[in-house]
Amino acid sequence: MMTTLTVLSSWPRLIVQVLQQEGEDVDALLSNAGIDRTTLDDPNSQVSTLEVIRLWQAGVDRLGHDLPLRVARNVHAGTFHALGFAMATSQTGFDALKRLEQYYPMITSSISLRLLEDGDEVTIRLESSELINTLRKQFSVEALALSVAQLRESGALALLSLCRSFFGVQFTAERIYLNRKLGHLFDAYQAHVQCELIDDADFVQVCFRKEQLLKPLPSANPTLAELHDRIVQSYLNVLKDDVSALVVSAIIRQLPRGNTTQESVARALNMSSRTLQRKLADNGKSFRQLLVNTRKELALQYLRQASIPVLEVGYQLGFTEPANFTRAFKQWTGQPPALYRQQALAAKDPDSTK
Repeated sequence: MMTTLTVLSSWPRLIVQVLQQEGEDVDALLSNAGIDRTTLDDPNSQVSTLEVIRLWQAGVDRLGHDLPLRVARNVHAGTFHALGFAMATSQTGFDALKRLEQYYPMITSSISLRLLEDGDEVTIRLESSELINTLRKQFSVEALALSVAQLRESGALALLSLCRSFFGVQFTAERIYLNRKLGHLFDAYQAHVQCELIDDADFVQVCFRKEQLLKPLPSANPTLAELHDRIVQSYLNVLKDDVSALVVSAIIRQLPRGNTTQESVARALNMSSRTLQRKLADNGKSFRQLLVNTRKELALQYLRQASIPVLEVGYQLGFTEPANFTRAFKQWTGQPPALYRQQALAAKDPDSTK
């Protein structure tokens, strides 16, 4: 399903690569996350952010909270396909970062990236999208907040890996700010970044000396850079043309209020219900399909968090009666929500049900 909460398949493929390196059963983990393995074989495919978060949480459960560092070590220019090659063939490192800012929506719509200039410094800041923040406010889920913070952290460390693939392994930033307290992981992160590292910050960002970035890239090739620009822009145009992304965004915002309908979503998008139906049909989608899939994705994510009462999950997804939520969830998964939660928590922590 194409939603405004998506991630380029490169990210879950990186997670799978790290899990495979440690001998984990990735097919089972992908299945539990709801990700079709064949989707990862398509370099242009987008994967639901909530599915990626489920895979991420499983990876953290098995490998530990240094997963962002493990993932970043596997990043290189080819990881992000045309965008990575466009960056690599840019005239300078600064040009490469400008391209990254311009085309970052290709990588994910769950995190935004901004390039900031201040004197002789250039900063890349990564922030959660408005829609992710909406979900966090609705449920105040600590696990979701931590996963999103770690994904932003991965983005910052991946950026450093990209720069090293352009300039050489000795290249590093001036400072890196991370959003969480690293604790016993600090030394390992410090050894990797080889620059000033500030954890438990209010933001995630990477600061560079502008002088460093203005040096020509060894792989600069304006003709190839322009070619890759056209490829990336064409891909972004396809993403923008999918009205279902806007519909899902509106559905997520309206669900807690209840009575989310095609008419209410159409009003939010400033179009008639008939126009919305036609646009969705042109893309092979229906409003009911998007509503059901969005509810299911959110239900699976939130039922994995023990802190949220099952009744609250149902209400936040727009079900006014608990029985209606239970009936719908059984249609999606073949089991009631309480049993699904019990099994999910037991799989995550075998001692949790003792």
